Amino acid sequence: MTRKTNEAFAALAAAQHGAVTRRQAAVAGLTRYRISALIGDGLVDEPAPGVLRVRAAVPTWHQRLSVAVLAAGGAVASHRSAARLHGLDGLRDQLVVEVSVPRTRRHRLAGVVTHHVTPLDPADMTVVDGLPCTTLSRTLADLGAVVRPFSVQQALTDARRRRIDLDDLRSVAERLHRPGQAGTGVLLRLLDAIPHEGRVPESWMEELLAACVADPRLPPVIPQYEIRDANGMLVARTDLGIPAVQLGLEGHSRQFHFGPLQEPLDEQRDLRVAACGWELLYLGWYAAHRPEQVARRVRDVVRARRRDVAA
Repeated sequence: MTRKTNEAFAALAAAQHGAVTRRQAAVAGLTRYRISALIGDGLVDEPAPGVLRVRAAVPTWHQRLSVAVLAAGGAVASHRSAARLHGLDGLRDQLVVEVSVPRTRRHRLAGVVTHHVTPLDPADMTVVDGLPCTTLSRTLADLGAVVRPFSVQQALTDARRRRIDLDDLRSVAERLHRPGQAGTGVLLRLLDAIPHEGRVPESWMEELLAACVADPRLPPVIPQYEIRDANGMLVARTDLGIPAVQLGLEGHSRQFHFGPLQEPLDEQRDLRVAACGWELLYLGWYAAHRPEQVARRVRDVVRARRRDVAA
């Protein structure tokens, strides 16, 4: 390959997470004989018919999704994959590779969830992280077909925090809705309930606080509670504090605090908190649970803490 061809191929692969179609490679200047040589040398493989993958590229979820989209031709990332690309609350860690393909194309690829749909309206398509996918509104309309209604509600609440145009969202859902269609039906019911909900909570922790406060079996719950030692020095500030049983709730996972710098600091903080008689409860699994479910689990911990404090 000439230097210019090399650079064109490398730039294209980098933009598509290490995956390129044979047609794109040909446009970049690679002959089929050169492609065969690259495969023979182990520099490139062909994970799906017509799709080349650069072996030096780090294998990622984005790469698997790129391969799936390119293999189908005219496909877009959709449903849970699109929800992850859009970073919707509760679906950011999805590992499902899911695409929508025009019904006129037959597309089967191991490990890929494929939806054969009527050709997508251009208004329902966008590009995120270099990958063609359904728009935020179309994604919300599709989600109810593959996830629980609560997960759709959680994603919708996140979209509302981003100031999504609810009139546009309803228009998309109504345009796509057919009798008995699960995804749009779930979204339309959630949209119908919005006028009766009150304001949108600023965060999941705010929803949890409301659920805890509403539970008469829980002692007072205080947001951003300051834990202090016997000398009045600030030891830690926890997202939610229940001082009656010396329990703090942290709405994040400890996995985000691993590392050579952060981990020792967290350990020191936790030890100082424990020395004050407090326990910190990390809610890193929260995204998969309703605030009401978490509040019930917190109630169980409070019951156990009451026994410990009384002992």
